[in-house]
Amino acid sequence: MHVISLVAVSVILVLYAVAGVMALTTGRILPFPRGRVLRPRLWGSGALVSCAGVALLRFGSPARDTATAVAVFAVGMVVFVSGAVLQLLGQRVGRTSA
Repeated sequence: MHVISLVAVSVILVLYAVAGVMALTTGRILPFPRGRVLRPRLWGSGALVSCAGVALLRFGSPARDTATAVAVFAVGMVVFVSGAVLQLLGQRVGRTSA
């Protein structure tokens, strides 16, 4: 089960990172957030930072020392929330794709 979750998280992170790189380099967004995103490059950089935070949370979790595990978790959460804030700043809140 552990290997399956590692593979699943890896596939999702790679796909989301590809969407972030695509938004960052070309300014194109995937269809599902396209109606809300006003600044695609900011949204893409937030997606990449969020991916880095989730990767740190998921793959940095098997630390042996408790203090190290807590530090990795704290840094991973800060990085993930920073990416989410960047993505939020890249879109207009309340805007719907109608």
